[in-house]
Amino acid sequence: MFIHIQDLVKSYSTGQTSFLAVNHTSCEIDAGEICVILGPSGSGKSTLMNIIGGLESADGGSIKVDDKEIINLNSRDLGIYRRNYVGFVFQFYNLIPNLTVKENIEVCAHLGKNPLDINMLLEKVGLANQADKFPAALSGGQQQRVAIARALVKNPKILLCDEPTGALDYKTSKEVLSLFNEINQNYGTTIIMITHNDVIRFMAHRVIKLKDGTVTENCLNDHRLSVEEIEW
Repeated sequence: MFIHIQDLVKSYSTGQTSFLAVNHTSCEIDAGEICVILGPSGSGKSTLMNIIGGLESADGGSIKVDDKEIINLNSRDLGIYRRNYVGFVFQFYNLIPNLTVKENIEVCAHLGKNPLDINMLLEKVGLANQADKFPAALSGGQQQRVAIARALVKNPKILLCDEPTGALDYKTSKEVLSLFNEINQNYGTTIIMITHNDVIRFMAHRVIKLKDGTVTENCLNDHRLSVEEIEW
């Protein structure tokens, strides 16, 4: 397995009270999969994703990515891991307002050892004719496409997506989900997506369900649907 998580633990303290956000969780994700992680608010979805991405530390357990243990990496090696392996797409786009579309993508291009061609990537995400515009001139869906291209330009092995359609309307959500499918097919990128939208699971290769910080289900999808077939 490309990502192997074993007995992972993460706790938080608020005053004199502590709680387990990730509670001795174990699961596996194979290379090239689209994995959807489902669960109610407070189930540990974002915490788990942030630990996989090297944004948060764990209190115990193991995460091996490509047979490399990442839990005990020092800050320098963790930075190298994030640079070489991980791209992030968030619900809110976090674009730099005084940079153009192309410049926002170029900011991350130098981070990877083998970055993708920016002009080709702009074509792939449907933004070739928007390259010189600033974020304020774009729709929400276009801004999310810029954010996806920015995460993808360094050619990461893993794309981590935190509620990537949460701020989008139905039509635009479907366009963005279709783009994830294309990225997965064209580049073999492992995509991990956390969402409250239960029906998105139908497009995934793998579905992981969390409750109270624990994996309650980790299953392969025997009959994936196209994004066009998904309704909500």
